Amino acid sequence: MDPVTVASLAMLGSALCHAFMGLYTKASEDTLVFRAVMMLVGGIALLPVLLTHDIPGWEVWRFLLVAAGLHWAFQMAMISAFNQADMGLVYPVMRGAAPAMAAGFALLFLGEVLSWGQTAGLAIAVAAVIGFGWSAKGGLPAAKPLGFALLAASMTALYSVNDAAGARAAENPLVYLAWLYWMIALPVGLTALVRRGRRLPTLARAALRPAIIAALFGMGTYSLAIYAFSLAPVGPMAALRETSVVFGAGLAAWVLKEPFGRRRILLAICLAAGLVFMQVSPGV
Repeated sequence: MDPVTVASLAMLGSALCHAFMGLYTKASEDTLVFRAVMMLVGGIALLPVLLTHDIPGWEVWRFLLVAAGLHWAFQMAMISAFNQADMGLVYPVMRGAAPAMAAGFALLFLGEVLSWGQTAGLAIAVAAVIGFGWSAKGGLPAAKPLGFALLAASMTALYSVNDAAGARAAENPLVYLAWLYWMIALPVGLTALVRRGRRLPTLARAALRPAIIAALFGMGTYSLAIYAFSLAPVGPMAALRETSVVFGAGLAAWVLKEPFGRRRILLAICLAAGLVFMQVSPGV
């Protein structure tokens, strides 16, 4: 298979893993502690990679240092959004606004240009995925959680471009991923320690079992995403990852017994059509 096809399949796998991770995150009792434990578990699991490879040079560390700030901001915005609104509202907005932003940032920082056909497909996909979070009765979503969701989306777009460049600079995407996990786990863990204080050990023990499961999905989504970014342009790949909204809606209907409805079915069809059109359209 050609690299773009391999990258596309990897990104679909990343989307499915991300939907499962989101489901576990939303179901957690303390989202901050849960995310800290989850990232720490992932970092420990990837320690063998760090121990069997040389420490990256500055050409990689400059991206890892930027990633630490971007991912911390994403985690805080995502946690705030989940704590203030239903997953069915904020998750689609977080995931839906990101690909358009990622394509724009990739154009500015990586010089990746989409054709008119790819741009049209991207626009359809983004519009459909944001529609998942819009009120079916025509009302506007709550401003505060929507603001956090959009902030999380902007951080996703920025770290997608940054991590794509970092993975390419590292040559081995798995090495970049292993260091990235620790660059996320340490700041988020420190934030949990400051905010939860002496209650942290008790809360962490309660979150450990589901966090381990979520960490496996987390390693899957990040590993497959970074691998895909190392093979193909960031904009289309970031958009393909947003099919996690469809997977997430399906999981919510199946596991949480949330209604899917005709409206979401139509949006899912539009999303798939936009992504397919973006993939089959010739590049610049």
